[in-house]
Amino acid sequence: MVIVSPNTIRARALEEGFVACGFAKAEVSQGRQERLHAFIAQGQHGTMDWMERRLQERSAPTNLWPEARGLISLGYSYAPADNPLDRLGEAGRANISAYAWGRDYHDIVKKAAKRLARWLSDT
Repeated sequence: MVIVSPNTIRARALEEGFVACGFAKAEVSQGRQERLHAFIAQGQHGTMDWMERRLQERSAPTNLWPEARGLISLGYSYAPADNPLDRLGEAGRANISAYAWGRDYHDIVKKAAKRLARWLSDT
């Protein structure tokens, strides 16, 4: 097994279009898990029913992947090229959230993450 340095992974993540890349241990404190459970119990997750259905496996990375030792966290900007605030003053023009202007960010981020994961597994 080849060990890839965090700096090498970060550089590749930036090449894939991510704007941030961080690393952490695959550990979640009991307090954080309790806050997630309370969040769901209070209905804070809105219509995202999958969060409640998959609460146990999502409350800690090792519940989903017992062999996990570390995490790679990625940030991706879907900000539009122009400033969305500039449109607010235009009378008679509807405004929608900036994240909805372009392609579906779920598809964009998922493809970039899969390319990064493929590269990492091939390295």
